Amino acid sequence: MELNPSVQSDALPAMRHARVLLPFLLLLSGFSGIAYEILYIKLLGNLLGNQFTINATVLMSFLLGIGLGSLYAYRLLRLLWAVEAGIGIYAALMAAGYGWIESFLYQELPFIGANVIACAFISFVLLLIPAFLIGCSIPLFASYLGSLRHSHVFSTTYAIYNFGGALTVLLMEFVLLRSLGLHRATLLLAAANGVIALAVFVLVRTTPLIPTPPRDHLRFPSRVLCALALASASSAVFQLLMLKLAEFVFGPYNESFSLVLANVLLGLAIGSVASTRTGLSFRRALFLSLAGLTFTRAFLPDVVSVYAWLHARALESYPLVVALKFVVVFVLMGAPAIGFGAMIPSLLRNHRHIARESGQLLFISSMANAVGFLLMGLFLHRYLDYGPLLLLVAMLTVAALLIHAGWRRPVSWTAMGVLGLAAMLYRGYWDEESLYVGHTTMRSLGNFEEARQRQMSAQRFKGAHDVFAIIGFSSGPGFFINGYFSVSLDSPAERVLGALSSMLAPRADQALVLGVGSGATAGVVGLLFDHTDAVEISQPVIENLDRMAQYNFDIEHQPNVTIIQDDGVRFVKSSAKQYSLIVNTTTTPRYFSSSKLYTRDFFEAVRQRLTPDGVYVTWLDSRVGENGVNIILETLASAFEDCWLGQLGGSYFFLACAKSEVQLRQLETVAGHEQLRQHFADAYTLPLRLLPYSIVSTDALELRPRGSAPVNTLDFPVLEFEMARLGHAGSLEKFVEDVRARFDWKTIRAAFGRSMRWQPAEFLLYADLRGNTDIGAEVLGSTPETGYDRAASALAREMGTVNAYYAIGESLRKRQRYDAAIAELSRVVSMDASRGDAHYALGESHYSLAAYDQALAHYSRTWELDRDERVPLSAGRALIELARYREALEWLETAEALGVGEADVAYYRGVVHEGLNDVL
Repeated sequence: MELNPSVQSDALPAMRHARVLLPFLLLLSGFSGIAYEILYIKLLGNLLGNQFTINATVLMSFLLGIGLGSLYAYRLLRLLWAVEAGIGIYAALMAAGYGWIESFLYQELPFIGANVIACAFISFVLLLIPAFLIGCSIPLFASYLGSLRHSHVFSTTYAIYNFGGALTVLLMEFVLLRSLGLHRATLLLAAANGVIALAVFVLVRTTPLIPTPPRDHLRFPSRVLCALALASASSAVFQLLMLKLAEFVFGPYNESFSLVLANVLLGLAIGSVASTRTGLSFRRALFLSLAGLTFTRAFLPDVVSVYAWLHARALESYPLVVALKFVVVFVLMGAPAIGFGAMIPSLLRNHRHIARESGQLLFISSMANAVGFLLMGLFLHRYLDYGPLLLLVAMLTVAALLIHAGWRRPVSWTAMGVLGLAAMLYRGYWDEESLYVGHTTMRSLGNFEEARQRQMSAQRFKGAHDVFAIIGFSSGPGFFINGYFSVSLDSPAERVLGALSSMLAPRADQALVLGVGSGATAGVVGLLFDHTDAVEISQPVIENLDRMAQYNFDIEHQPNVTIIQDDGVRFVKSSAKQYSLIVNTTTTPRYFSSSKLYTRDFFEAVRQRLTPDGVYVTWLDSRVGENGVNIILETLASAFEDCWLGQLGGSYFFLACAKSEVQLRQLETVAGHEQLRQHFADAYTLPLRLLPYSIVSTDALELRPRGSAPVNTLDFPVLEFEMARLGHAGSLEKFVEDVRARFDWKTIRAAFGRSMRWQPAEFLLYADLRGNTDIGAEVLGSTPETGYDRAASALAREMGTVNAYYAIGESLRKRQRYDAAIAELSRVVSMDASRGDAHYALGESHYSLAAYDQALAHYSRTWELDRDERVPLSAGRALIELARYREALEWLETAEALGVGEADVAYYRGVVHEGLNDVL
């Protein structure tokens, strides 16, 4: 670093020490400044909720405060030490007073806690002071650095500060928060600011760092300021756009936000360096951004494909996966971020009053950023797809370049040509619907390509921040939210959860459902309870519940259901009502805002909202992994005395917990509800009275390995970190094995008491109908086969529908109870002779009994009715057993033409030729 020639010779030794220490302090200041933005977003999100209004207010407060701080920093030229001290003191006070603030809001002023606008105002008030102080840092450090060198002052300051910021984001997300938690990380940063303040205080008293303010300062032409404002607004839109794309590709996790923010800051730092080292001018910076935007539009699908291919190979190493994601984000947004980052440094190569001039430009840029964020949240994101949004950012960038350079310059014509190319690439290459396959499918190239091929349609509905879509697959519609494919809309599990939860409630009076989603669970609860409050955070989901009316019992028009748009944690804290049943059906805790609903803080708040005998129900599945299950169980044990575990399907479980005892109390009420009874019978061939057979443990808290898992809290969200670390589809193999080993049907029967007579045969039949045969299979050993047959036959007669006879006949066939299966399946074809699936199942049953003529007759009938592709191979097998080889060969040739069972076809062709004495 070359010293400023105006420095007096007697001050040179001190200045040499300062030129080493000051950049380090600047780096540390950048580290803490960006860290506070992240910490305050998390702290206030925990305190007031994660609604868009709150998050947007936090962001806007920082932008406004930083902008004002930048504008007025030159007035505080001698007080940099006090500014840094103020930042640290405020952070320490925020950490120390967090509990008091929460108590004040939700106990002393509950009307404020329940009002989103009031909460937004509180966020603004709490953050304006630290944001203002943070905004003062860059201009003041630049002014001090100007005393040490005479060239590239601001670009050096800006680069160091933003390099520190980029490093901060990564360290905060992946190291500090995961080792210290929010509270201790905040105190550590406050201490860092204290060190900076002390060091600056000593420096300014031993070294002539504070320059004499010049009488004049640079005045930038209005066209330059207008171009900067427009480009900054464009940059803001691009940043939010990349955040959404990262959610779609990587998942809606906090780490996705951190990776994007780190790349934005890295781009600012590299752009600052490029403006001095390569002479990157303002116009060239905008052109670089335009070129990068065009690349992103053209090659996003290819970059995602490469990511999917590499992710499958880096899967076993979490650090490698994080590094891969960082590189992918940089490839997609690096050039635009560098170009936007070089704008202000390129305008400040020459300066007179660096603090005032940089403050003016930073103020304009911050305000324009705020406008861009507002436009994105209030209008652009709601009404434009992501492809057109990228094109809009490119258009705004070109407009900024034209304002600065004029339309007659060659660079302007070149930019318009690149914009035209971007528009053509959009029409030819952009595939909007490929973003809606779900982020988990983008972790394998094969899965990604398969999902793109099988996806039929995506009905997209967007809000200020959220994206909800109904994805039409050949297997049925699915629920998609912010890059996360949640559940198939026609899945019975969500309705079973609603009905089972209601059976465990002490009364059917007041219920609360957190996370409406498709409305399937909340719709069932709404039908059964006197009143149900249904809380949903996403506005697009609420606005489109009518589109899912056939799956949610038209919850939007149920008179006793109140749908509330709010954050679940905030609603529970602010509400004064008590409920007999609270059901959490929010998305998996892998979704960052949902993980808060699995913390001890939240469970303790739920206890306050439950009646003394009330029940809380939540769910988990294989996506949380073994460690995630242990964390959830350990955290539940810290708040509840009793928990039951139920299996909704495969590795999909629910937990019902209470302050006293969980009991089966409302079985008759639920089973007697005519609309639900008819729906479950017609859609799922399930009688409601059998749903309690889903319970597989009445002492779920004993399933946790004691002391092996930490408790999940808002301050130390270990579950969120575990979900991020998991990084791929989890497994509950060990947990399921433990449940299987501890399964004791006699204990469950005793817990049910007089409410329900637990019968082993019915349990097995229910497990077969639901596909949950992996737990409790040993019950078969205590159940005579004839008992299973009688239970099956009785259930078929009880339900009396064609679908019931078919489902039970299939269950009997899979249990190899072929005679009983034939009896039930025969009733199906007698009631509906056009049921080809029943004829095929009859054919399979007769074949297993060596009744080949009867089997062949049913196979032939199936072929006449449905042209079922399974028939040719099956008919060929039956004809071989009847020694009718030539007919068998014809059926096998048909199977070969259909491409069904190629290996089996080849084998049976050999058998046919051998039978014909014509072995090849």
